[in-house]
Amino acid sequence: METILEWHSPEHHFDKKTNDWYWILAVITLGASVLAFYFGNFLFGVFIIIAGLTIGMLSYKETKIITIKIVHKGVVFGGRLYPWMSYQSFWIEDEHIHGYRLLMRSANSLLPLTIVPINEEIDLNNVRDVLLEFLEEEFLEESLIHKWFDKLLAR
Repeated sequence: METILEWHSPEHHFDKKTNDWYWILAVITLGASVLAFYFGNFLFGVFIIIAGLTIGMLSYKETKIITIKIVHKGVVFGGRLYPWMSYQSFWIEDEHIHGYRLLMRSANSLLPLTIVPINEEIDLNNVRDVLLEFLEEEFLEESLIHKWFDKLLAR
C-alpha cells in the first residue's frame, strides 16, 4: 500500500495520575464494595473490587506511540486498516483539549465516531486535502457525555 500521508501519535491521551487520585479510587472502591457486601449483594461487591483494580492498573500504563497512515484504501491506525467505504464523512477537530483529531462518521449508524489523533507537527490543510479525495467533509462532534468525560478526566 502506497502511503499518502504518515505521522506518529499517542494511541490515546494519557494524564499521569497523582497518588491522591489512587487513594480516592481506593476509598470509593472499598466503600462501594463494603456497601454491596452489607446489603447482601456479594457478586456486585466483587465486581466493584475487580473494576477498581482494573481502572487502577489501566490508568498507570502509559500510552504507546503508534504510526498513522493515510493510504489509498483507507486510514491505517496502529496496524489496522479502516477502509474508506466504511465511512461517510470526516471532520478535523482543531480545538480539542487533547490536540488535533480526525473524526470519521461510520456508514453504519449504530457505530460511534472513529477518532484518530493527529500530531501537531502535521499540517491540517494537507490532511484535509487528502481526505477530501476519499470522503466528504461534514461538521461532526462527539456526544455531550464524551465531551463531559474528557473534561472530567483531564483534571
